[in-house]
Amino acid sequence: MTDEAKAEAKSQPRKRTIVFWVVVALLWGFCGWWFLAAPSQETVESLYSRGIYRLAVACFTPVTQLFPFSLALVITIVAILGIPLLWALRWVQLRRQGNPHWRGLLWGVKWIVAGTPFLVAWFIVVWGAGYQRVPAEKRLHFDTSAIAPEEAARLRGLLLDIIKRDIPPPEQRDVPRAVAAISKAMAEVVFEWDGRAIAMPRTVKATPKGVLLFNSTSGMCSPLTLEAQVDGALPSAAFVSVSAHELGHIAGCCSEDEATLIGFVAGLRAEDPLARYACALDAYMDLVPRDGRKEAMEALPELAREDLKKAHEAHARYRVQWFSKASWKIYNRYLQAQGIKEGVQNYGRGITLFTYAWRKGLTSLPK
Repeated sequence: MTDEAKAEAKSQPRKRTIVFWVVVALLWGFCGWWFLAAPSQETVESLYSRGIYRLAVACFTPVTQLFPFSLALVITIVAILGIPLLWALRWVQLRRQGNPHWRGLLWGVKWIVAGTPFLVAWFIVVWGAGYQRVPAEKRLHFDTSAIAPEEAARLRGLLLDIIKRDIPPPEQRDVPRAVAAISKAMAEVVFEWDGRAIAMPRTVKATPKGVLLFNSTSGMCSPLTLEAQVDGALPSAAFVSVSAHELGHIAGCCSEDEATLIGFVAGLRAEDPLARYACALDAYMDLVPRDGRKEAMEALPELAREDLKKAHEAHARYRVQWFSKASWKIYNRYLQAQGIKEGVQNYGRGITLFTYAWRKGLTSLPK
């Protein structure tokens, strides 16, 4: 090998290293720009929520639907177990080559420094930017005046009529069919509201029993793979209503209140009695005032009360109290960091938005 060839061979790793750290620096710069000088809500709405995000869902959905299990859960487990193992193996390899201890330790630090901006940038592009879209109240021109008790009572009565009309016996409940019906209806609602189509998944992944409930979480949407997941321990009605909420996230509603809103609207429109019943029951209970719970429960059919009891028992069976409290505090801070000032209390606004939508005529209920 000539001297020039040797010099070229030595320079190749150096060039790759320079390119590597330039890319890392650019990713850090992108993340810093986003959190320090993010674009306006209107820009996010037009370019991201109705553009880039729709493309991401169209790319991810066909892939994730090929697997009956949660890819996000598998990736998380592999990362938790695999990264420390790779770090340890690399440290052993470097030690055998005669390198000092610190070389092995720095290998892991290097990939933490390089991997963090990649994951953050992935989160922003695939999911996180959607937190900054124009709020539903503004997009849909809601009348946000105070909801009178009489108005809430009227809506609650209409939901009760749906519960009594559509409540299916246990032997006639087809959960996958109900979820698919909600997904189809939600795609229609998104097109009507946004004027842009979206590729909704037809199914929701059921996790192993208790995987989410131990944290007092019924379901989640993975920001890395755009998968809707619901705890497999939930009974049929609760599984379907939680699925509607998680599909609402996939529909581009990052905030919890908007996911609840579109979940209720799509669920009540769905061409499946279990879907309509489950979402009506969930909305009905959200509308019940604290001092009227006993009367509201007594008004329900016995089977509906049994469904609520089973859901409560599933939560109580798997919940780990101390871990649940700690993780919800973390999630509260996460939501606040994404611009949702009320944090986890944002869940409670879902029924408020749904009432606004009903007031505007965006959801039809039986007279």
